[in-house]
Amino acid sequence: MMTKLRRGVQWLRNLKLAQKLILINSVLIVIPLGALGVYAFTSFRGTMEANVGESQLQTMKQITLNIDTYMEELNRLSLMPYQYQDILDYLASERKPGASLSLEEISLLNNFVSKVFLNGRIDIMGVSLYGSKGASYVVMPESQYVTSYKLDEDAEWLKEAQGHFGEPIFLTTHELKPTSGSVYEVFSIVRELRSFDSGRTLGYIVLDVDPAVVEKILAQVQLGRRESLYITNARGDLVIRKGSVIPGADGAAASFRGEGVTHLESGGERMLVSYATSELTQWTTVGAVPVSELMQDSLQVRNSITIMGIICVGSAMLFSVFTAYRITLPIRKLSRLMKKVEKGQLEVAFPVNQWDEVGQLGSAFNKMVSRLSELGYLLYETEIREKDAQIAALQSKINPHFLYNTLGSISMYAELEGSKEITTMTNNLSRILRYSLNAHQSGVVLKDEIEHIRRYMAIQKLRYDERLHFTLDIEEAAMDCEAIPLMIQPIVENSFKHGLDKGVGEGRISLTGGIQDGLLRLIVEDDGIGLTTAQLEQIRHKLAYSRNLGGATGNGLLNVHRRLVLSYGERYGLTIDSMPYRGVRVTLTVPAKHMPTREDDRKPVVFHSTS
Repeated sequence: MMTKLRRGVQWLRNLKLAQKLILINSVLIVIPLGALGVYAFTSFRGTMEANVGESQLQTMKQITLNIDTYMEELNRLSLMPYQYQDILDYLASERKPGASLSLEEISLLNNFVSKVFLNGRIDIMGVSLYGSKGASYVVMPESQYVTSYKLDEDAEWLKEAQGHFGEPIFLTTHELKPTSGSVYEVFSIVRELRSFDSGRTLGYIVLDVDPAVVEKILAQVQLGRRESLYITNARGDLVIRKGSVIPGADGAAASFRGEGVTHLESGGERMLVSYATSELTQWTTVGAVPVSELMQDSLQVRNSITIMGIICVGSAMLFSVFTAYRITLPIRKLSRLMKKVEKGQLEVAFPVNQWDEVGQLGSAFNKMVSRLSELGYLLYETEIREKDAQIAALQSKINPHFLYNTLGSISMYAELEGSKEITTMTNNLSRILRYSLNAHQSGVVLKDEIEHIRRYMAIQKLRYDERLHFTLDIEEAAMDCEAIPLMIQPIVENSFKHGLDKGVGEGRISLTGGIQDGLLRLIVEDDGIGLTTAQLEQIRHKLAYSRNLGGATGNGLLNVHRRLVLSYGERYGLTIDSMPYRGVRVTLTVPAKHMPTREDDRKPVVFHSTS
């Protein structure tokens, strides 16, 4: 399980950025919309079910009220014997089975029964009077009155009536069979008649009623295709119904007392049941409808929600895909450019059209490529200059021992002839040549450069004699600093070429230097004819911007400056100041990096001289 989870996480990590955005947006769109749709449909369904149940309950209560109104009329008719004392006396009289009635009694009973039929204006199909001592008078449809009925002491309705102490009871629908042989469906109201004086039971009155009146009341209710409406008594027995009775619902109706709305499982189907119980008849009016039938409209709502959800999700997904690929387009473009740079193609640039994170990244990429291109050019220039130096060294090394030996021979003959000037010049020239040819093989210190300048100036002193005055003043602490070979000689040589050679009379050249703020500064200054403003600006422009060596002026200075920049960086190199007929001052600035003292450098040397 953990392995699969790790693989899933790794797969998610390896997805492209646009695919990740689409996946995340899909989750953020589908889950909330799906949850919202389910919640909305569930809430709608629950609210609709509750409203339908409440409406159905009101219908049951109205049906119960209408039936109670009708039953109240029957209830008043069942009280009519109390209005006729002769009827009560008849019921209280003792009669033997089959005893005949007098004409007076027949007239009295017929008159009472006629008043019941006329006064009620309802469909009363039979009236039965039963005395507790054997008197009876029964009138049924299509039959003459009968007096031979004997009160059945074991009858259920009788036991039930005896327990109500004169209150009416309502019997469920049953068959009535008169002497004509016909069968009628009726329901009955039964009342126990008691004496006002003694409270003893005198007899019972039974009114048999045609259920068509109640059916007419039920017919006013419009039922659905699978909806049912029925009435049950307190025991759950069916009184009357409209539509099909839900299997098992009639038995469960015994527990429906009072009023309310509930659910019932019937035949594996969920039913919504509303019920209301009459306080008069104790009958319960029950309405039942399958929830699936009730929710037909909700299914249309569900389908509408589903279709709209699919449309919304589809539209959102299309917009998400478009947005994801649109947002990641600059990143993909930058990725392709980086692959080109990886292959060495530096002539690329990322178009920066906005200043968000991607725009800042693209700007940094452009700067990086520009810097790489510049560094590549610098590296190329360094390699070219190194090649040129090597070629120059090779050209100078054409049999160097021959040169050394020749200069040594000249020095020996000059010494034999007593010419100290030639001896000094040849010895210094030999050392200068040896230093120039061997300096590139290893790093040098400033002390070596200064020694080289001293030998060079010794030769120039012999050349210019009294016209040249050279001053050297270098701090002792700077002598072991790292130096680039031959970085001072071109500057001093430039003072001769553009200063002393073009002037008349004496010339002065000074070399001073020291360490200041972690920097090694060397200053070469002469008092020659100087430079015009145009010449100075031209040389400064070359030092600042030129990458090629060209022109007739300042090549030595430019060469030294470029070597310093390539070695130490743009902030280092040469600066030049001059005024016409006031000489030239060149300042050389490099980092003050001390090198380990070599064995032959341990002997202290102080360079502070004037020639």
